[in-house]
Order: sequence, then C-alpha cells, then structure tokens
Amino acid sequence: MNFISKLKRKLKQYRRVISISRKPNRDEFISTLKISGLGVVLIGAVGFLIQLVYQFIIRSLL
Repeated sequence: MNFISKLKRKLKQYRRVISISRKPNRDEFISTLKISGLGVVLIGAVGFLIQLVYQFIIRSLL
C-alpha cells in the first residue's frame, strides 16, 4: 500500500469515529473531571512520597 491510500483509509476511520461520537452532557463531564483530577492527585502523591523516601535515605547515608 502506498502512502496516499493509507492516509485515505486513516481519514475514513477518523470520520467514522467523529460521526458516532457525541458531546458529553454536564454530568458525564463532571464525572470525568473528578476521576481525572483524582488520578492526577494520586500520581502526584505517590511521586511526592517516593521523593521523601529518597531524601531520607540520602540523609541517613551522609
């Protein structure tokens, strides 16, 4: 397959996805926002805890 036919096939797939998708209502948007925010906070907290543990290990070695 050449580049043009691959591009056309990919664009056709994109059009299909866009045609069946819809805008979320307010409740769906708020739920998605809460879940995403919770994920960001949890990942940040894990990173912070790892950083604290690393600092304590370095200080105890010095």
